[in-house]
Amino acid sequence: MKKLLTSLSLLLALAAPVSAFAAGVSPCDPANPNQPPGCSIINLPNATGTVVSSIVNFIFVIAVILALGFLVYGGIRWITSGGDKGGVENARNTIIAAIIGLIVVFLAYFILNLVLQFLTGKGITDLEIPTITGA
Repeated sequence: MKKLLTSLSLLLALAAPVSAFAAGVSPCDPANPNQPPGCSIINLPNATGTVVSSIVNFIFVIAVILALGFLVYGGIRWITSGGDKGGVENARNTIIAAIIGLIVVFLAYFILNLVLQFLTGKGITDLEIPTITGA
């Protein structure tokens, strides 16, 4: 037990985030009037937010495509069941599961967009990751 607690505490200590704030102004900081040539300012929070937003939207698109694929698969199983009660029942269950999956995906997208709109004032497509700025 002692070995397990020691291992867990070591793991938590190593996994804990460490923050370091540099004193002064960065040479490539937009607030610095004496920027050296070649400084290109990338708005990292917006770039990160755009990447996260794109990934979330991509996952939702893949989920919709998969649900529609299962809907078509259930329809094909229904047609090819040849009137077999077991085959028709399995096909109907596949179609019902696909429709429920579509509803869940659309509700998840709607709820996530609503929560983001409420908390940040921006939707999924305008997602920005907040950053901590040093004093």
